[in-house]
Amino acid sequence: MGWELLLTDLPRGETSGRTFSQSTVRIGRNPDCELILKHNQISRLHLTLSKEGEKYFAEDSSSNGTFLKDGSGWQRLQGKIELQIPTTLRLADWTMRVDYEMEADWDRSVIIPAGHLAKKVEAILVFDLCESSKLANQDDQMALHLKNRLMQIAEPLLNEYGKTFIKSTGDGFLATLASPAKALVAALELERRIQARNAKTDNAPIHYRIALHHGDVWGVAGSEQDIHGNDINITFRIEGVQAESFPNPSTEFPRMDRVLCSASVLATVSAESLLPTGFEPIEIGAANLKGIADPTRIVWLKTL
Repeated sequence: MGWELLLTDLPRGETSGRTFSQSTVRIGRNPDCELILKHNQISRLHLTLSKEGEKYFAEDSSSNGTFLKDGSGWQRLQGKIELQIPTTLRLADWTMRVDYEMEADWDRSVIIPAGHLAKKVEAILVFDLCESSKLANQDDQMALHLKNRLMQIAEPLLNEYGKTFIKSTGDGFLATLASPAKALVAALELERRIQARNAKTDNAPIHYRIALHHGDVWGVAGSEQDIHGNDINITFRIEGVQAESFPNPSTEFPRMDRVLCSASVLATVSAESLLPTGFEPIEIGAANLKGIADPTRIVWLKTL
């Protein structure tokens, strides 16, 4: 058993994995730390992760802060807090996806060499359950109900369209599918089913952001334990993008309750004459996505 940390260097757009078997992992500039990050905004002892019984904790002891992903934004940690894993933290120039594997048996820290990874070109779908942290502050049971209801809707649908991978991101999920055409149809159908659910229930609505992209997906060979890659980073950035990332947006678009995709996804599906009906593709423009070198053209798939 052990900690699984997926680090993304935002300026470089590079992602790497770390695993630790000990129950406590110290992160900082100090050479005694289990995970050493060299940066002028990283304290000597910046952050401590710990497992205590069946609970997981993060304790910030830094000057510049550690931030927890909270819906569409980031909340600064204050002292020691319990983590609901998997979750995502940000410190200095890194984001860090934090999980804990119960079945593996590690006896040392591991950086997975590129030669041990398998690469495929796939469609990538990211779903974010918006405002879940805000709802959890008001009603924990309702927040959990929405997460469970989301997966009850999403998993059979994704299976229907041939998903190849899925994992929870805490407030949503990451999935891959074999083709952009299947991913686009699945995303629009998922939106339709969520809207239908919202219309007929008295419970809190499921607010959402769905993003689509396609490209290289790296994973441990012969395993679906995890995946990573620059194109996955791009998809997550598309999911959270807002108007301020576009130098010259062509149109206004909603902050949530939307499906966005990269223009390359739409071009691929159009070239294969596989575009479904019932939506209007509206190109917003080229967005400057944090940590991504080149601007990304993004399209809003507006339902009719």
